[in-house]
Amino acid sequence: MLNLRLAWRNIWRNRRRTFITILSIVVAVMLSAVMRAMQEGQYDDMIENTVGTFTGFIQIHQAGYWEDQTLDNTLVFSDSLISKLNNNDEVAHVVPRLQSFALAAGESQSRPALILGVDVSKEQHLSNARERLQAGAYFDSNDEKSVLVGNEMMQRLGVQPGDSLVLIGQGFRGQSATGLYEIKGSVRFPSSEMNKNMVMLPLETAQNLFASHNRVTAIALMLDDAHQVEEVVTNLKKELSAGDYEIMGWQELMPELMQSIEADRGSGLIMIFILYMVVGFGILGTVLMMISERTYELGVMLAVGTPRVTILSILAIEMLVITFIGVGVGVLISIPISWYFNINPIQLPDSMTEVMEGYGMEPVIQFATDPSIFYSQAVIVFIITLIFTIIPLIRASRLNPVKALRS
Repeated sequence: MLNLRLAWRNIWRNRRRTFITILSIVVAVMLSAVMRAMQEGQYDDMIENTVGTFTGFIQIHQAGYWEDQTLDNTLVFSDSLISKLNNNDEVAHVVPRLQSFALAAGESQSRPALILGVDVSKEQHLSNARERLQAGAYFDSNDEKSVLVGNEMMQRLGVQPGDSLVLIGQGFRGQSATGLYEIKGSVRFPSSEMNKNMVMLPLETAQNLFASHNRVTAIALMLDDAHQVEEVVTNLKKELSAGDYEIMGWQELMPELMQSIEADRGSGLIMIFILYMVVGFGILGTVLMMISERTYELGVMLAVGTPRVTILSILAIEMLVITFIGVGVGVLISIPISWYFNINPIQLPDSMTEVMEGYGMEPVIQFATDPSIFYSQAVIVFIITLIFTIIPLIRASRLNPVKALRS
């Protein structure tokens, strides 16, 4: 208890020295936490704009569909299957989709198109097409004979809302698929590929077009917690017959996205490591300065018989308290900064829009606010500080009292 009281008095005896040491730790925690929040926020944005817009966190297909993506490998969207999926507590929304390809033709132009049949109400939990409308209106019902077209696709076809669009393709088991539909509006997604190629139909309309009544190519599942994908996939594989269905998490559906995130995360960790080293040596210099300024004081303590272990414990307590204060203040500063840029993302200039959309991201930088980001950086900086202060503390405890007094 006496050592703690002495350490506390020593900390505030030279306030300038203490504030410099605390400030170096505060800056270290703040920079590392904010950098990680920005990086993880970009990953969340990539996942949200791809997984959360197009594939869902988990997809269920007919067995063999992923290797041979044809309408002949569609599955029946039955009430019993819906019930099993909804009984899973982690599953927030079940979104059916029917996906195929066809030739889309306007009055003077035609283009190959990705045809996406969606449940009008349930789709709002996935792509949220209603909020992404650029012109026109959203569907009113699942049997409405109209389409929504990607905004770039609409420009290529030279059409606009109110015009007619002809779709020509092949349906279930080789049946002819042709239809004439009114263009009800245009939509714009973060993915430029979707904007260039997509034509969206109400689910029943798409099923009638492709002669696939009550059949879908995929059932997308949205979860309350994105980190529970593997757990939910494992549970569903136990509940559903492996011979009838294939159940895939987004990491398996989009391995290239996962690889790009891991590669970028690796480069980000290198930058963070360099920051840690700079901060560590900065703290080392600060502590060495602190010990050097107190050499005479430490020499007096040794000369009057103070045990070296006591000196070491007092100095160690001082650094522990200073580190705790610095880490705590750093976290308290970094949290509101990250929270602010989570609510008010940084808008990138127009010149960056096309580049960001090429990666399936919106042209904004939105920070993450996951609590683990802040306390993990606080723990790391705390450990680095302690490591870089071990040598100066040991050196101080081994001072020669005669030389120290002469200094």
